[in-house]
Amino acid sequence: MKTVLLRLEGPLQAWGTRSRFGRRDTEAEPSKSGVIGLLGAALGMPRDDMRTLAALAECRLGVRVDHEGTLLTDYHTVGSGKFREPDYFVYGVGDHAVMTHRDYLQNASFLAAVTFEDEAMARRVHDAIGAPVWPLVLGRRSCSPSLPIQVPKGLVEGSFEDALRKAVFPSRSVPKDGSGEPRRIRMVLECDAADPEAQPRQDQPLSFRRGDRHYARRFVRTTFIEPSELVRLGEDEPCISLVAS
Repeated sequence: MKTVLLRLEGPLQAWGTRSRFGRRDTEAEPSKSGVIGLLGAALGMPRDDMRTLAALAECRLGVRVDHEGTLLTDYHTVGSGKFREPDYFVYGVGDHAVMTHRDYLQNASFLAAVTFEDEAMARRVHDAIGAPVWPLVLGRRSCSPSLPIQVPKGLVEGSFEDALRKAVFPSRSVPKDGSGEPRRIRMVLECDAADPEAQPRQDQPLSFRRGDRHYARRFVRTTFIEPSELVRLGEDEPCISLVAS
């Protein structure tokens, strides 16, 4: 069993699991379908490569929330204008503008841990993150990372929970809440359906084919790391986050 660590940090991120029509949501932390899509981009996986998708989707995902993001909702209109002279409209809508609302997370920082039983696949994924075939984004194409996603020495033994608890917190500062008190670090961990704290998420990817995207249900539980339990950066080590503190 090996775990690949990923630093997911940027000005904007979007990890939707319930997006429909004019409303494009985001979860408060990375979704499994979004992380698998990122890994697929690193590997150069075509959308119809069901074998590679199935191998990636067998992983177990954990996310440590090093810095909670704030929600931004962006209002869009599409159509009802001109583009290079001809009228521009949305197919099937006519000359009316289509209104959409898209949610984003601002200034969030996550450490994701992806555990594979297949150690060869873990090594392949880790290497691909450092030299991706296609650009890596944080949920949507408009959401570029502000730091390298590959974590130095980010291929480790053990499970995702162990890896997240042992990984260095990316700032020397003790994380604080809104009142200035030390805050616990939230973790969202994949779990079995029978776990008494299990919460459902409809983001287990089955197909990324255009016009034929399908997702299954999986389960997660939320737990915390106390500030005193964090592995802190040394005084002579540079911070590895632009926002976490």
